[in-house]
Amino acid sequence: MTLKATALLAIGAIWGAAVSAIALHPDVWWTLVFAALATGAVGFGRSVGLARVLGIAGAWGGAGAIVASDPDHAWISVFAFLATAATVYSSMNRDAFLVGLAIAVAWVAATVAVVATGGGPWITVLAFLTTGAVANLAEGRGAGLLAIVAWIAAAVLIVLLDGYHWFAVFAFLLSTLQFGAFGFRFPTRIDWDFRSDDHSDSVR
Repeated sequence: MTLKATALLAIGAIWGAAVSAIALHPDVWWTLVFAALATGAVGFGRSVGLARVLGIAGAWGGAGAIVASDPDHAWISVFAFLATAATVYSSMNRDAFLVGLAIAVAWVAATVAVVATGGGPWITVLAFLTTGAVANLAEGRGAGLLAIVAWIAAAVLIVLLDGYHWFAVFAFLLSTLQFGAFGFRFPTRIDWDFRSDDHSDSVR
């Protein structure tokens, strides 16, 4: 079997975050189970690409930081694993770095909001859902920009207002709107359909 460098980077990020959190709070050793599951999802011989590595590192880095700050939130490792699987088995391109960055930013923004306010760990579930939406983007051009802006804005507002975590809901909704979860696609051209003899499939 040939080992893939990007797979090793992703696995290193997973275990680095998990072990660091456990070093501070040994009682949450069971999070290693989900680190192992995430490792299995990545696989040592899978060429995941640097864009996916970026997203996976952001997810586990964020989860590890939250667990390190409060071991009661160790359940977040479950969603870090799910985010890993959603990223690895997604349709995103290997070089979709803006998409990978959007995934990482969603998790880092959620982490900053949770750690700074000491509450609202449930918003990491929204970060996971954002991961699934972003990673399966159908169109790569301009991908991730709205999600990045939305999650950064949400984190800033949550920290400044000290606890309005529901801003993360809007960040998630804006992210899924950008990535077509509700059937929306940004237009690329205008079809001048003024002719009366237009018999295309779009005519009803």
